[in-house]
Amino acid sequence: MKPHEIFRHLSTDEIDALVLSACADDEIPDKIAGGVLTYMNITLARFSKFPEPTRKAYVRRTLRDKKAADLALYVLSAGLMQGKPAVIEAFLEKLGLPHEGPNLTMEGEIPEPVKETLDAAVDALVKEFPEREAAVYLHAFASQPDVSWPRLDARLEFLPIEDRGQT
Repeated sequence: MKPHEIFRHLSTDEIDALVLSACADDEIPDKIAGGVLTYMNITLARFSKFPEPTRKAYVRRTLRDKKAADLALYVLSAGLMQGKPAVIEAFLEKLGLPHEGPNLTMEGEIPEPVKETLDAAVDALVKEFPEREAAVYLHAFASQPDVSWPRLDARLEFLPIEDRGQT
């Protein structure tokens, strides 16, 4: 599942929370604003006149748009890093991947672990955290450009992100 597709399964409140968490990184607000202006083809002067609920709706629509897939990945990754570091750290730890907190410390393609290790890590994550939280993170992890794990993709078919509506 692509990052923009993940955003399509999230509710308004979930997206707002992810974006707010992502904005703890000082670079994110400008990237989001630039993405909205670019992908929605709207001027800054016009956008700044909108009330806050309208601006948030434009952000949500942008993050759900296939054209903004790179921005969606960036915001999703930053939001999870800031808002759900325990989920990330637990998964990386169970896989035995080198990391510092929720930050993976290896560069390049991440090799897929053996089936037993991957299954145990997924099962433990779903048991330790709410299933939806684990599913969102696992789908986000699988969408990373350095992750090409067919066994994880197969597991995720049975761990969908239940649709919470697109308001």
